[in-house]
Amino acid sequence: MRILAFFLSAASIWAQRPAAGPVIVSPEVHADKRVTFRLLAPQATQVMLRAESMQPAKMEKDEKGVWSFTIGPVRPDMYSYSFSVDGVTVADPRNSLIKEAVRGGPASLFDVPGEGVAFHARQDVPHGAVHEHWYSSKAVGKTRRFHVYTPPGYDMDPRATYPVLYLLHGSGDTDREWTTVGRANWIIDNLIAQKKATAMIVVMPDGHPVDPNSADPAARGQNTPLFERDLVEDVMPMAERIYRIRREASSRALAGLSMGGGQTLAVGTKHSDKFAHLGVFSMGINERNSNAALMDQLKNQALNKNLQLFWIGCGKEDGLVEGARKLSETLKANGVKHVYRETDGAHVWWLWRTYLAELAPQLFRKTS
Repeated sequence: MRILAFFLSAASIWAQRPAAGPVIVSPEVHADKRVTFRLLAPQATQVMLRAESMQPAKMEKDEKGVWSFTIGPVRPDMYSYSFSVDGVTVADPRNSLIKEAVRGGPASLFDVPGEGVAFHARQDVPHGAVHEHWYSSKAVGKTRRFHVYTPPGYDMDPRATYPVLYLLHGSGDTDREWTTVGRANWIIDNLIAQKKATAMIVVMPDGHPVDPNSADPAARGQNTPLFERDLVEDVMPMAERIYRIRREASSRALAGLSMGGGQTLAVGTKHSDKFAHLGVFSMGINERNSNAALMDQLKNQALNKNLQLFWIGCGKEDGLVEGARKLSETLKANGVKHVYRETDGAHVWWLWRTYLAELAPQLFRKTS
């Protein structure tokens, strides 16, 4: 009788449950490359769509409380977006593809396919592996994290050694973003399979030894000096101890986007005896980094002796493009050899993926 009573009670509760809400599909990528975003928020008074490469847009609410907005057609690639619900930024609850962020909250991702297979897509080629490491940073006095990509076949030959690319993220990102959003592992996989790039290890450290949300400008001003110590004194020795990394400068590269480009500029030109290849994406000389030490480093003629490649790229629509031009002009005036690429695009991930795909084949060619 007790069992029967239990099932009768459960059935009564089930019958009284609230009616299921409307089925929400978001994002919906249409065949014509338009994309529709939806959010169920019946109590909200305003919802804004904030998507990469477009202006914020007001979404419209229907009678069921579903807010929606359609953009496009959109250039094939992967983009980030979020919703602002009455001023609060949220990721799309119907989308499991998430971009972690240290400022402004997480965002969601959507992918618009093109006619062929994208250079950053997961293709039918041998794949490497991505590893996560936690370590106690003596330089920073905190427990920190970095990610490492090892190329296909790394575990097959314990005698093989590899060059290394230290790849740095931007100020709004973490050490995860070069794989989750930048797809660096798939880009390198594809380039190796096409015999366009040398098989390499990629180390992706955390560029925020100082909390990026700190209200103390003096503390934030110490971020790059602390990062330099952490990279040189903690991350590099640990990575070289764990992985079969070649230790000569000609087998080391340092590259980064935005904040990471600034860190590459500061650290790489100071330690050109350690890094023979530098890549600066969407960054240049600006009021925050044009200190006397950096300007002296850019005059150092040892750069021409030590560096095999000094590569700079920035989008024409990027707000930092003037700083990138100033960097190139300064290097030119100082007689420092470099490559300057100014392309279409703004301060966006699709451009940084493109820059990585362009830079990687140029690395380590003199030592391969």
